[in-house]
Amino acid sequence: MGGYVVSILSLRLWGPKAPLVGIRFLFEPRIIGNYRFFKNAASVINEGYAKYKSRPYKFVRNDADMVVIPNQFIDEVQALPNHIANPTSADAHNLLWPYTDIGVILRSNLHFRVIQTKLTPNLGSLTEPMQEELDHALVQEFPGCKDWVIIEPYHLILKLVARISARVFLGLPVCRDPQWLEISTQFTENVFITVCLLRLFPTWTHPLLSKLLPSRWRGYSYVQRAKKLLVPEILRRREAWSKDETAAEEHWNLLSWMMECGTEAEIDPTHLAHLEIVISLASIHTSQMNAVHVIYDLAAHPEYIQALRDEIRQVWEEGGGLKKTYFVKLRRLDSFLKESQRFNPPSLLSFHRVMQQDHVLESGMLLPRNSHICMAVNAIQNNPEITPDPKTFDGWRYYQLRQELGESHKHQSAMTESTLLNFGHGKYACPGRFFASLEIKIILTRLIMNYDFKLVDGKRPINLTAHEFIFPNPDAKLFMKERAAEDQLAF
Repeated sequence: MGGYVVSILSLRLWGPKAPLVGIRFLFEPRIIGNYRFFKNAASVINEGYAKYKSRPYKFVRNDADMVVIPNQFIDEVQALPNHIANPTSADAHNLLWPYTDIGVILRSNLHFRVIQTKLTPNLGSLTEPMQEELDHALVQEFPGCKDWVIIEPYHLILKLVARISARVFLGLPVCRDPQWLEISTQFTENVFITVCLLRLFPTWTHPLLSKLLPSRWRGYSYVQRAKKLLVPEILRRREAWSKDETAAEEHWNLLSWMMECGTEAEIDPTHLAHLEIVISLASIHTSQMNAVHVIYDLAAHPEYIQALRDEIRQVWEEGGGLKKTYFVKLRRLDSFLKESQRFNPPSLLSFHRVMQQDHVLESGMLLPRNSHICMAVNAIQNNPEITPDPKTFDGWRYYQLRQELGESHKHQSAMTESTLLNFGHGKYACPGRFFASLEIKIILTRLIMNYDFKLVDGKRPINLTAHEFIFPNPDAKLFMKERAAEDQLAF
């Protein structure tokens, strides 16, 4: 009874002073409000946004009282340094780091620095190896299908994304090791199972419940296997470098760049191996889901396919080849990708921060130390004042915006705006979004040009939701077949 009273008082009296949504009556137990959020987070978040669009509000999650702030505060908050409002602490908190083995990101931002300073500037040089790895992946993973066959896009595209990501993150030959491909995909799956299950229960139960979850132990096992696989490779590279006996490509991957750029503490082999698997979690999870959603949306809106094929062929014939600039010119594809993500964001919330100390916003609102703030990304980008006719899927929405005077370099899928926050915004926006965009386009151009897709039952597969997360249905099926050879593009 004492815990119940404390729970009720904490909601009403302590923490940020903001209206509470998602609780139906004064003495409703916190666990009920949390379960409501688990089952239908969109209704809770949208209720708050509809009532308090221009002011902060809060809702209950078992692991935190979440404070949702309006995007009018975005410039003010994104300018706050890490020691005041920390995005990494928020990411770790969202994924329950004590029980999911991702706490390594709290000890170092090496991955963030290297993605910004090495990976993104060198995407042009990485485009051809990524294409080569897709060639290999299609041979290894895709079925022969001269006639219609039933596929599960979720699992097929996961294998493509895992292989391409591994080529960039690790390089040959270790990127093709079956152990790594299993580790990098299954670690992600088990982390999200653990998070979704533990969040159903009060935080005081997590130390015990986590020990009973098979997904928790599988995730831990994958981290240990990653270290066992990668530590010898790191030591081998270090020794080879000292003798100047390495091939050029061995220096052109994320692991080698982290070895080159890290401090003495950061380049500890076990630390680097652990970082690699956590980076794979973020990359594979985001890219795979985006690509699967696009395939589902293309199957549901086949009227867009011919225009996309025409654009791809035209840009190719103009001499784009395998260069990164080829993919930059695919404006219709970029628009379709961005519209698909607007309809199917990876999360209903973004722009997370955990306050490291008390801070008073310019509006006068106090954000107390340890409060968790975020923005209702999906509600914001589907506000009719921001996105006209938001319930209509318009694959050319952003393509048309880019035709307007002075807008040609805006509205791109990898760019962030104060009203489009899937990747965050400002200096702490997702550093890997440009890589993710390129990777998705490399996969999609090949699939669009060389395969036909159609729905099995005439309806787009329904997304699955848990808490604020949105997932493409992993069991959904589509028909697929190869196009005639003369219609394909010889990439």
